[in-house]
Amino acid sequence: MSEERYEQEIPCSHDCSSCASNCASRKTDKSQFAEPMNQYSNVKKVIGVVSGKGGVGKSFVTAYLAVLMRRMGYKTAVLDADVTGPSIPMAFGVHKKAQGNELGILPEYTKEGTAIMSVNLLLENEEIPVVWRGPVIAGTVKQFWSQVVWGDVDYMFVDMPPGTGDVPLTVFQSLPVDGVIIVTSPQDLVSMVVAKAVNMAREMEVPVLGLVENYSYVECGHCGEKMYVFGESHIEDTARKFNLPVLGRLPLNPCIAKAVDAGDIEGLEGSWLEDVTLVLKELLPQKASEAEQGTYTIAVATDEQNNIFQHFGKCVKFTLYSMSDGILMAKSVLNTEGNGHEAIVNALAGHKVKVLLCGGIGMEAMEALLAAGVTVIPGMNGDIDVAVEGYLDGSVRSGVEANCGADAFDGGNCSGCAGCR
Repeated sequence: MSEERYEQEIPCSHDCSSCASNCASRKTDKSQFAEPMNQYSNVKKVIGVVSGKGGVGKSFVTAYLAVLMRRMGYKTAVLDADVTGPSIPMAFGVHKKAQGNELGILPEYTKEGTAIMSVNLLLENEEIPVVWRGPVIAGTVKQFWSQVVWGDVDYMFVDMPPGTGDVPLTVFQSLPVDGVIIVTSPQDLVSMVVAKAVNMAREMEVPVLGLVENYSYVECGHCGEKMYVFGESHIEDTARKFNLPVLGRLPLNPCIAKAVDAGDIEGLEGSWLEDVTLVLKELLPQKASEAEQGTYTIAVATDEQNNIFQHFGKCVKFTLYSMSDGILMAKSVLNTEGNGHEAIVNALAGHKVKVLLCGGIGMEAMEALLAAGVTVIPGMNGDIDVAVEGYLDGSVRSGVEANCGADAFDGGNCSGCAGCR
C-alpha cells in the first residue's frame, strides 16, 4: 500500500506527536511541538539515553551517568520516560512518593542530591502495572517536563523506552534534547538495531553523541583476561558505518547488578563511562555555580549567632555576599526590621539578590521571591558562611519547596503566626 493511498484511507488527525508517518506535514518546524519548561526550572542540557531494543542496560547507563556528573560537581536530574518499565527509583533506592504544591509536582532527591521523577513515584504501589495507551504515556512524559519543579539542573538525563515508538518521538519533539547516547550489546543484530535509533535521531535533527556497548566482556578476577561471552563485538564496525565514536564498554560485572538491586548505584565505582563524561563536559564546560558571570548577590537569613534564621517573615537581618564571576567581592548586612515578606522581598530585590538561603519560609513568600527572579534554597540551618560555601561548590541543591506554614514552625509552636508567609 503506497503512502498516498494509506493517507486517503485513514484521514490525518493532524496530531504528529504520536504519528510515525513520514508525510510532508511532518517537515514543519519542530518547535511547534515543543513543550514549555516548568517556569520554576532551569535545565541547561538534556541528554537522551536510548536503545533499539530492550534489556541492554539503558536505565543503568542513564542513572550512572547522572551519578558520575554529580560527582564532578554538576547538578543532575533523571526524567524516567520509560513509563511502562520504570526502574530509576529502584536503582537509587528512592521509594518515597512524590508530592506537589501550587508550583507543580516536586521531584524526589537521591542521597547525593540528584533530582528524579518517575511514574513509580506517583503510583500507590510500585508493582501496579501501567496499562496505558500510547498518547497517555506520551502525555505523562510531557507533564514530567512541564509540570515538575526541577529547579536548577546542569544535566538532565532522560531514560527512554526501547525502540522508536511514541515516547522517543515525543521526547525528541517536545523536549530540547541536546544529544543522545545509544546503548547496545555485542550481538550480530546490533547494526540493524543501532541503525534504527541513529536514523530516528537524525531524522528528528537530534545529535548522536556516541555508542555505549553493555555486556561487552567478563573480566577474570585472577588474571584480568577479558572473555567475550556473547561473541566478537561488532561495535567498532557499527560506529564506523555511522561515523560515531564508541564512548564506553561495560562488562558483565556482578558488582553492577548488586549495586542496582540494593538501590545503591551512587555507591558504585567504575571508570567504564569516563569518555562519555568528557563528551558531556564539552557541552557545558562550567558548572552552574561556576557559570554565574557578572555581579550578583547571595542573601542569607541571619540570626544573632550568625546562623541561618529560621523564620523568613520575621527576619531582621540578611547577610549579603556580593559575587563577581564566582568570586566573593564583599560581605555586608541588610537590616529589614522583619516587616513581613512583601517588604523583605522588595528589599532583597532592590539589592540585586539572585539567591536566598533561609530556614522556614511559607508559600506566599516563596512565590513572591520566585516571581522576583530569586532562587530560593529553604530548610537550611547552621553557620551562614558554611552554607554559602556549600552553594558555591555545588553541594547544596536549589530548593523550591516552602517548608513553613502558620503552625508548622519550631515544632508547631507558631499557631496563628504569619511571619513566614
